[in-house]
Amino acid sequence: MTPPAASLTLLGAFRPNDQSSGAVSPVSHATKPTPTENTTPPARKLDDLLSGMQTQLRRKATPEPTPVVVRHGDRIDEIGPVSIATTTPLSAGSGLPPVRLLIPALDLDTPVQRMGWKMVNGVSQWDVVDNAAGHHFDSAFPGEAGNVALSGHNNIGGAVFADVSIIGQPGVPFGLGDEMILFDSAGRSFTYQVTGWHRLQERNASIATRQDNAAYLQQTGTPQLTLVTCWPPWSNTHRVVVTGVLTGMATYP
Repeated sequence: MTPPAASLTLLGAFRPNDQSSGAVSPVSHATKPTPTENTTPPARKLDDLLSGMQTQLRRKATPEPTPVVVRHGDRIDEIGPVSIATTTPLSAGSGLPPVRLLIPALDLDTPVQRMGWKMVNGVSQWDVVDNAAGHHFDSAFPGEAGNVALSGHNNIGGAVFADVSIIGQPGVPFGLGDEMILFDSAGRSFTYQVTGWHRLQERNASIATRQDNAAYLQQTGTPQLTLVTCWPPWSNTHRVVVTGVLTGMATYP
C-alpha cells in the first residue's frame, strides 16, 4: 500500500515519493611585410577572428550564476541549490539501509532508524522516530542513485535535528559545502555535501503549497541526501529541508 499524496508535514500527511572555445588565434609577427606583399587577411580568417572576439566579449559580459538567497533580517531562509560535482554512485541493487548520520560541523552523531507511516482518519502520517533520524522506508539507500530522505525532530523526542533546523541563522556553523556522512549496515560510509536549504511555510499553507514542499522528497536521478525537520525551536510552523549530493564513499570499513 502506498501513502496517498498530501504534504511535507512531519507529523501530518504528505507524498513520500512520486518520482568552440571562442579563443582568439594568435597573430604572427615573424616577418614584416614588404610593400610588394598582400597584407589584407583572407576573409575567412578575419571572420574567425571577429567571431572569437565577440564570443570573449559575451563571456565577460555574462555574470557567473549565483545561488538564490532569501533573507529575513539577518537570517537566511533559503539558499541554492548550488552545483557540486558528484561521484559515481553504487551499482543498482547494492545499497543497504542507513544506520548512522554524522554532521561534523554540528558535532552531530545520531543513529538512523527505519521510518514508516500510518493512516489516521484517512490521512497518511509519517512516524518520525525518537532519539534518532528516521529513514523514509521508500527512499533510496546511501550511495545509490536516488534521494535518501531522513527526518528528525527539532524540539521533542530527543531533538536530534535541533541544530539542523536553525541552518542559515547567525552563528550556526553549518552551510554550503559542509559534509553529511551516512553509514550503512555494512559499515560503509557515504559523504554528501550541502548544496542548499529551504525554510518552507507549512502551517496554514494551501494544499498546493504543501504538495510543492513535498516534492523535495521525490526521487532524483543523481545520488542525493535530504534532511527534513521543523522550525522554529518553540513551534512547528515551517519545515526546513537541507539537500546535499554524494561526493565520496569508503566502501570498505
